[in-house]
Amino acid sequence: MKPLLIGVGNDFAGDDAAGRLVARGLRGASGFDLAECHGAAADLVTLMEGRERVLIVDACRAGAPPGTLHRLDSGAGELPPWLRSVSSHGIGLAEGVALARVLGVLPPEVEVWAIEGADFATGAAMTPAVSVCVAAVCAEIPGHLAG
Repeated sequence: MKPLLIGVGNDFAGDDAAGRLVARGLRGASGFDLAECHGAAADLVTLMEGRERVLIVDACRAGAPPGTLHRLDSGAGELPPWLRSVSSHGIGLAEGVALARVLGVLPPEVEVWAIEGADFATGAAMTPAVSVCVAAVCAEIPGHLAG
């Protein structure tokens, strides 16, 4: 089975759209499957179930400069609490990964690439630094998932 890229976010909340824009930017790429979701835990569990390798791209608020890319390995333990802080997702990405772990359906390899955002307000435009990071991530992912 091919690796799966999941782009998480809200199209109507500024920088929160980053993960979904990465997924859309990779349409037509080969070697991996694509999915988009809002980040609800149940949706993430369902998408990950039965996979061997998953890469999730989402926006975050960790306190770094906008456009910073955080690369996390879910196999290293619990994800940091700042992945729970973007409220548009409900309970958040970290809880979705934890739920999959508890249910015994967490894939052997789950990476999270979190793009630091600045503006998550409804109707906001994407921050320029986040747009630059989205483009860079789109360029890097095909080679990363092929490796």
